[in-house]
Amino acid sequence: MEVKLLSYTVPLFAFFIVLEMVISAWLGYRAYRTKDTIVNLACTSLNFGFDVLMRGVQLAVLTFVAIYSPFHWQKNWQYWILLFLAEDLAYYTLHVVDHYCRFFWAIHITHHSSEQFNLTVAIRSSVFQPLYRFFYFIPLALVGFEALDILFMYAVSQTYGFFVHTEMVGKLGILEYILVTPSHHRVHHASNEKYLDKNMGMVLIIWDRIFGTFREEEEKPVYGITTKMESDNLYEVVTYEWKHMLKDLQQDISWKQKLKYIFGRPGWRHDK
Repeated sequence: MEVKLLSYTVPLFAFFIVLEMVISAWLGYRAYRTKDTIVNLACTSLNFGFDVLMRGVQLAVLTFVAIYSPFHWQKNWQYWILLFLAEDLAYYTLHVVDHYCRFFWAIHITHHSSEQFNLTVAIRSSVFQPLYRFFYFIPLALVGFEALDILFMYAVSQTYGFFVHTEMVGKLGILEYILVTPSHHRVHHASNEKYLDKNMGMVLIIWDRIFGTFREEEEKPVYGITTKMESDNLYEVVTYEWKHMLKDLQQDISWKQKLKYIFGRPGWRHDK
């Protein structure tokens, strides 16, 4: 199912990227930069490569866990709705950890480092995330959801997530209370202090509203990270936070402080 989904979504993504490029150029709005777009495409290629390499491990682990689940579902409409809700909550949890633990932020920061906000930023993927993402889906297998179904539902959610990376769509009325919209996701990609670490959901915004990570779009978002990334070099983009982390660890500090520089919240300093 996932392969068939990709056969439809890849040309669909390409069509809408070109359409957004044309519309933004026609409106005189510079939504795209060539070097930035090249990095975005390179990141998704690397991410896809790691995903392919890890696919066997992901399926093996999730299938093994599901075998020992005490729950057995009939594949009716309730099964798919519950799987969707569980997978979306699992992704929300993953995303929160990516933002609040520096080790994982060093991986995820790649996705946030662009100062543009367009549909190709959606595929500016966290390159190494496929190495650990499936761990968050183990609870889903533990309650009886099948491995292939879990990965398929994640692919469906990602498809939706692609379309919220745009400035071409305004607020969407009542849908703003239920779904992650382009307005919500513009906030998520902004470096404005009031917007940091907000709107973590992939499809549903209800998790952010429940757990206190929601923020309405008010002032104009300034995209990118709080410390400007000066380079469009792919290697520099992917290794940016790792280099800063290693520099912090070279300080004459305690092991406890070193661990906080690795696993604490991004921006933590021992001298503040």
